[in-house]
Amino acid sequence: MGVSEKVAREDAIRLARRHYLARERIDMQSIASELGIGRTTLYRWVGDRDNLISEMLSGMVVEVIRETAQDAKGRDIDRVIDGMRRFMETSARFEPLRHLVQTEPELGLRVMLAPGSGVSRAIRAELRSVIEEARPGWSEEKVEEISDVLTQVGMAYEWGNIAVRSEPEIERALRAMELVLRSADAA
Repeated sequence: MGVSEKVAREDAIRLARRHYLARERIDMQSIASELGIGRTTLYRWVGDRDNLISEMLSGMVVEVIRETAQDAKGRDIDRVIDGMRRFMETSARFEPLRHLVQTEPELGLRVMLAPGSGVSRAIRAELRSVIEEARPGWSEEKVEEISDVLTQVGMAYEWGNIAVRSEPEIERALRAMELVLRSADAA
């Protein structure tokens, strides 16, 4: 991908983010028109609509996780849990995300919860860094497995519930996450 195409791709993601934050539907034809390009070019740059939304959300997730991890209190595992609490509370209150997941639940769950989705990969990667900092002696495989489990637990209790218009069960998710982390620490 050339430099100009990379810049254009970032412009498309930024434009999608603007529509998303305004709680507008992210429409590929509209975005292509606003960028002054054809839909075929937009699809070549960003893939399909799911991919565009996934990339946009992944970037936002990384920003929030880094901020909440930095603000987390405590040490070691307690700090990991507090960072996850802050992240989950922040994301659960974020109205544009709620709007997306409630107006297009299948899309929201697909780009967030599906195994290997961009959003879950972004969460897992950031969480992996946080866990490695808290437990530098753990093997790479152990950290990878734990970050995956914690990501899936958090997504299910938070966004699975929100998609069906139930309240997220953040405390329940955090108890499960703490159990996983403490069990791994004892092993």
